[in-house]
Amino acid sequence: MTATVLPFRFARRLPQIRKTAGYMVSVPANHAEGHLREQLRRLEDGLRKKGVAELLIRSEVGSYEGAIRAHLWRLLISQGGAA
Repeated sequence: MTATVLPFRFARRLPQIRKTAGYMVSVPANHAEGHLREQLRRLEDGLRKKGVAELLIRSEVGSYEGAIRAHLWRLLISQGGAA
């Protein structure tokens, strides 16, 4: 018997998205990118351990990264910061 494992809903990740983007806006760009890569790696590893299909992992990680970057831009624009 096989089962399809679906990741958590996107809305449940919203606090982490805000936290990650908030941290990224407060550190130098190279450090922020390293932090984001680490967060994405952790998500990928966690999904893999739960048995999520590779195609879905790539989709989820891409969506998560896009959401973080979108929120980061919102923060930069609202604060008048430079990208």
